[in-house]
Amino acid sequence: MKPARMKTVLDCVRRWAEGQPFRPFTLRLEDGRAIPVTRLAHVACSDTGETIAVFLPDGTLEIIAQKSVTSLQESRA
Repeated sequence: MKPARMKTVLDCVRRWAEGQPFRPFTLRLEDGRAIPVTRLAHVACSDTGETIAVFLPDGTLEIIAQKSVTSLQESRA
């Protein structure tokens, strides 16, 4: 069984990413970084619930441990 925090973080990411219409958001990490999610096609959660993958605006791929996500924030247009 998955820990409650893991389920909560992944549920929040999935709900936000799948919202209609899509609204860009930022993943805030415990190390202070801010990871922008600008399009639905740019984010994916692993089946195991341990990682989140985000394609960044510069085309690079960021693999994030879900446990390092501290908050989600709606991006300003």
